[in-house]
Amino acid sequence: MMVSESPTLPVRLWRVQPWNPSPLMRVSDRVQGIMRIVAVLIVLVAVPIAAAAGTAAYGTASARIRTENASKVAVTATITGNPVRVAAPVADRNGAMVEHFQAQVSWTRDGKSATAIVGVPDNATSGQPTAVWLGPDGLPTSAPLRSSTAAVHGISVGAAVLIEIWLGAAALLCATAWALDRQRHIHWDREWRQISHPTGQGSQ
Repeated sequence: MMVSESPTLPVRLWRVQPWNPSPLMRVSDRVQGIMRIVAVLIVLVAVPIAAAAGTAAYGTASARIRTENASKVAVTATITGNPVRVAAPVADRNGAMVEHFQAQVSWTRDGKSATAIVGVPDNATSGQPTAVWLGPDGLPTSAPLRSSTAAVHGISVGAAVLIEIWLGAAALLCATAWALDRQRHIHWDREWRQISHPTGQGSQ
Protein backbone atom coordinates (compact mmCIF):
# COMPACT_ATOMS: atom_id res chain seq x y z
CA MET A 1 0.00 0.00 0.00
CA MET A 2 1.39 3.39 -0.97
CA VAL A 3 1.49 6.12 1.62
CA SER A 4 1.14 9.66 0.36
CA GLU A 5 3.84 11.99 1.58
CA SER A 6 2.83 15.28 3.21
CA PRO A 7 3.89 18.42 1.35
CA THR A 8 7.18 19.96 2.34
CA LEU A 9 7.34 23.25 4.23
CA PRO A 10 8.17 25.37 1.14
CA VAL A 11 5.20 23.82 -0.68
CA ARG A 12 2.86 24.52 2.24
CA LEU A 13 4.08 28.11 2.47
CA TRP A 14 3.59 28.56 -1.27
CA ARG A 15 0.02 27.31 -1.08
CA VAL A 16 -0.97 29.94 1.49
CA GLN A 17 0.60 32.89 -0.33
CA PRO A 18 -1.76 35.47 -1.89
CA TRP A 19 -0.34 34.93 -5.39
CA ASN A 20 -1.35 31.26 -5.41
CA PRO A 21 -3.63 30.85 -8.50
CA SER A 22 -5.64 28.08 -6.83
CA PRO A 23 -9.43 28.78 -7.03
CA LEU A 24 -9.74 27.38 -3.49
CA MET A 25 -8.00 30.48 -2.12
CA ARG A 26 -10.61 32.85 -0.72
CA VAL A 27 -10.27 36.61 -0.86
CA SER A 28 -9.88 36.71 2.90
CA ASP A 29 -7.05 34.17 2.68
CA ARG A 30 -5.26 36.33 0.11
CA VAL A 31 -5.74 39.46 2.23
CA GLN A 32 -4.39 37.67 5.28
CA GLY A 33 -1.41 36.46 3.27
CA ILE A 34 -0.69 40.01 2.11
CA MET A 35 -0.86 41.27 5.69
CA ARG A 36 1.63 38.61 6.78
CA ILE A 37 4.04 39.79 4.11
CA VAL A 38 3.51 43.42 5.16
CA ALA A 39 4.17 42.49 8.81
CA VAL A 40 7.42 40.74 7.87
CA LEU A 41 8.53 43.77 5.85
CA ILE A 42 7.72 46.07 8.77
CA VAL A 43 9.77 43.87 11.10
CA LEU A 44 12.74 43.98 8.72
CA VAL A 45 12.52 47.72 8.05
CA ALA A 46 12.23 48.39 11.79
CA VAL A 47 15.84 47.29 12.35
CA PRO A 48 17.55 50.12 10.40
CA ILE A 49 14.96 52.61 11.68
CA ALA A 50 15.70 51.64 15.30
CA ALA A 51 19.45 51.74 14.60
CA ALA A 52 19.14 55.26 13.16
CA ALA A 53 17.05 56.41 16.13
CA GLY A 54 19.54 54.92 18.60
CA THR A 55 22.49 56.52 16.80
CA ALA A 56 20.80 59.92 16.77
CA ALA A 57 19.94 59.62 20.48
CA TYR A 58 23.52 58.62 21.26
CA GLY A 59 24.92 61.61 19.35
CA THR A 60 22.58 64.04 21.08
CA ALA A 61 23.25 62.61 24.55
CA SER A 62 26.99 62.47 23.94
CA ALA A 63 27.12 66.14 22.92
CA ARG A 64 24.98 67.17 25.90
CA ILE A 65 27.13 65.20 28.34
CA ARG A 66 30.35 66.70 26.96
CA THR A 67 28.93 70.20 27.27
CA GLU A 68 27.67 69.65 30.80
CA ASN A 69 30.88 67.95 31.96
CA ALA A 70 33.03 70.75 30.53
CA SER A 71 31.16 73.30 32.65
CA LYS A 72 31.73 71.46 35.94
CA VAL A 73 34.66 72.17 38.25
CA ALA A 74 35.84 70.09 41.20
CA VAL A 75 36.85 71.75 44.46
CA THR A 76 38.05 70.33 47.74
CA ALA A 77 35.62 71.21 50.52
CA THR A 78 35.78 70.61 54.25
CA ILE A 79 32.96 68.90 56.12
CA THR A 80 31.81 71.32 58.81
CA GLY A 81 28.76 69.49 60.14
CA ASN A 82 27.88 66.02 61.29
CA PRO A 83 26.62 63.76 58.47
CA VAL A 84 22.89 63.02 58.66
CA ARG A 85 21.11 60.13 56.96
CA VAL A 86 18.57 61.57 54.54
CA ALA A 87 17.01 58.45 52.99
CA ALA A 88 16.26 54.85 53.80
CA PRO A 89 18.82 52.30 52.58
CA VAL A 90 18.47 51.32 48.94
CA ALA A 91 20.06 48.51 46.95
CA ASP A 92 22.88 49.36 44.58
CA ARG A 93 23.78 47.52 41.35
CA ASN A 94 25.33 44.66 43.32
CA GLY A 95 22.33 44.28 45.60
CA ALA A 96 24.10 45.75 48.63
CA MET A 97 22.09 48.13 50.81
CA VAL A 98 23.46 51.69 50.70
CA GLU A 99 22.52 54.60 52.93
CA HIS A 100 22.66 58.24 51.82
CA PHE A 101 24.13 60.92 54.07
CA GLN A 102 24.39 64.69 53.78
CA ALA A 103 26.45 67.24 55.67
CA GLN A 104 27.30 70.90 55.52
CA VAL A 105 30.59 71.65 53.78
CA SER A 106 32.57 74.79 53.08
CA TRP A 107 35.11 75.67 50.39
CA THR A 108 37.01 78.59 48.96
CA ARG A 109 37.32 79.26 45.22
CA ASP A 110 38.71 82.34 43.52
CA GLY A 111 39.06 83.99 46.91
CA LYS A 112 35.37 83.52 47.77
CA SER A 113 34.12 81.25 50.53
CA ALA A 114 30.87 79.31 50.24
CA THR A 115 28.92 76.69 52.12
CA ALA A 116 26.32 74.14 51.11
CA ILE A 117 24.75 70.87 52.17
CA VAL A 118 25.86 68.04 49.91
CA GLY A 119 26.00 64.28 49.88
CA VAL A 120 28.93 62.72 51.73
CA PRO A 121 30.18 59.16 52.28
CA ASP A 122 28.53 57.20 55.08
CA ASN A 123 31.82 57.06 57.01
CA ALA A 124 32.53 60.81 56.74
CA THR A 125 33.20 62.87 59.83
CA SER A 126 33.35 66.56 60.57
CA GLY A 127 36.65 68.14 59.54
CA GLN A 128 37.38 65.71 56.74
CA PRO A 129 37.98 66.95 53.17
CA THR A 130 35.55 65.89 50.43
CA ALA A 131 35.29 66.57 46.72
CA VAL A 132 32.45 68.81 45.54
CA TRP A 133 31.53 69.49 41.91
CA LEU A 134 30.38 73.01 41.05
CA GLY A 135 28.31 74.09 38.08
CA PRO A 136 28.65 77.28 36.00
CA ASP A 137 26.67 79.16 38.66
CA GLY A 138 29.14 78.14 41.37
CA LEU A 139 26.61 75.92 43.14
CA PRO A 140 27.09 72.20 43.90
CA THR A 141 25.99 69.90 41.11
CA SER A 142 26.22 66.23 40.21
CA ALA A 143 29.51 64.61 39.24
CA PRO A 144 30.35 64.42 35.53
CA LEU A 145 28.56 61.65 33.69
CA ARG A 146 30.51 58.84 32.07
CA SER A 147 30.68 58.69 28.29
CA SER A 148 29.11 55.23 28.50
CA THR A 149 25.90 56.91 29.70
CA ALA A 150 25.31 58.21 26.16
CA ALA A 151 25.80 54.71 24.73
CA VAL A 152 23.31 53.24 27.20
CA HIS A 153 20.81 55.97 26.30
CA GLY A 154 21.24 55.31 22.58
CA ILE A 155 20.79 51.57 23.01
CA SER A 156 17.69 52.11 25.15
CA VAL A 157 16.11 54.42 22.57
CA GLY A 158 16.91 52.06 19.70
CA ALA A 159 15.51 49.06 21.59
CA ALA A 160 12.36 50.98 22.53
CA VAL A 161 11.74 52.03 18.91
CA LEU A 162 12.33 48.48 17.69
CA ILE A 163 9.96 46.95 20.25
CA GLU A 164 7.25 49.54 19.56
CA ILE A 165 7.37 48.91 15.81
CA TRP A 166 7.36 45.13 16.27
CA LEU A 167 4.44 45.32 18.69
CA GLY A 168 2.60 47.55 16.23
CA ALA A 169 3.17 45.04 13.43
CA ALA A 170 1.97 42.19 15.68
CA ALA A 171 -1.12 44.18 16.69
CA LEU A 172 -1.91 44.96 13.05
CA LEU A 173 -1.57 41.29 12.11
CA CYS A 174 -3.73 40.13 15.03
CA ALA A 175 -6.41 42.73 14.31
CA THR A 176 -6.51 41.72 10.64
CA ALA A 177 -6.73 38.03 11.52
CA TRP A 178 -9.55 38.72 14.01
CA ALA A 179 -11.53 40.77 11.50
CA LEU A 180 -11.10 38.19 8.74
CA ASP A 181 -12.00 35.30 11.04
CA ARG A 182 -15.13 37.15 12.10
CA GLN A 183 -16.04 37.72 8.46
CA ARG A 184 -15.49 34.04 7.69
CA HIS A 185 -17.70 32.95 10.57
CA ILE A 186 -20.48 35.27 9.44
CA HIS A 187 -20.17 33.90 5.91
CA TRP A 188 -20.20 30.30 7.16
CA ASP A 189 -23.28 30.97 9.31
CA ARG A 190 -25.09 32.48 6.34
CA GLU A 191 -24.22 29.49 4.13
CA TRP A 192 -25.26 27.05 6.84
CA ARG A 193 -28.65 28.73 7.24
CA GLN A 194 -29.14 28.61 3.47
CA ILE A 195 -28.35 24.89 3.42
CA SER A 196 -30.31 23.87 6.51
CA HIS A 197 -33.42 25.99 5.86
CA PRO A 198 -34.96 23.79 3.13
CA THR A 199 -34.30 20.68 5.25
CA GLY A 200 -36.15 22.22 8.14
CA GLN A 201 -39.13 23.01 5.97
CA GLY A 202 -39.29 19.51 4.54
CA SER A 203 -39.38 17.91 7.96
CA GLN A 204 -42.49 19.77 9.07
